[in-house]
Amino acid sequence: AMIRAERFQMITNLSNEVDIITLEHLAERLNVSIATVRRDVEELCAQGIVEKTRGGIIFCNKTKNKEPSLQLRQLLNTGEKKRIAQAAFRHIRENSFYMFDSGSTVHELLKLIPTQFPLSIVTYDLTFLPELNALENADVFILGGQLRRGKMACHGIYAENYLDQLNANIAFLGADSVDLHKGIMGFNASEVPLKQKMIANADQTILLCDHSKFYNRGFISVNGLKEIDRVITDTGTDAGILQSLREAGIEVEVV
Repeated sequence: AMIRAERFQMITNLSNEVDIITLEHLAERLNVSIATVRRDVEELCAQGIVEKTRGGIIFCNKTKNKEPSLQLRQLLNTGEKKRIAQAAFRHIRENSFYMFDSGSTVHELLKLIPTQFPLSIVTYDLTFLPELNALENADVFILGGQLRRGKMACHGIYAENYLDQLNANIAFLGADSVDLHKGIMGFNASEVPLKQKMIANADQTILLCDHSKFYNRGFISVNGLKEIDRVITDTGTDAGILQSLREAGIEVEVV
């Protein structure tokens, strides 16, 4: 069965296709009962992501120009993400070069960097700009290129070519989901080459992922886990999964 966070993600993703949707259609798309959909909708209403309308829901980003999947990502598992970010920050050294993948957990890491800290960062996630701009001693490289609207991120051949020229001490990677056999999984094809190049051009890759990422299913495989040096996750992750990661030769930190 699909877990709740995954249903929320799917409901939110539907906002890219439709402005308004009936509860019946939603239940059918998610393959769950109307009662389950009603509970999900109540929660999403409370979070300001959807509004109820007669017989269905309307996506707030269509009325208020909000981007729900970003809001949603920021709301899910926030405590775990902060702990993961704190553990990741211990790997950051002065005057070193880092690649920051897009996503809310990597964003939490960025927020921990002191304004006077000297380092270099490259990223393609434009939601990071306010924090990056506040880092007074940082060299910041933004991968330009094609804007993926609604996602506040740049992708495409220009971003990829720029990334090809850069090398880093550590790439901090996020994931939509992680599969023990298929590796890091994404929902978005255009992010895949950027993640792969970050892995290839960094001495070390650290994957930041809360427990929910092991139970989601992405559509597109970014890479086998053999490319990852370290995984930082939280205590909600199943012991069997942690064991499998360690058997694959990956350093695992549980926070």
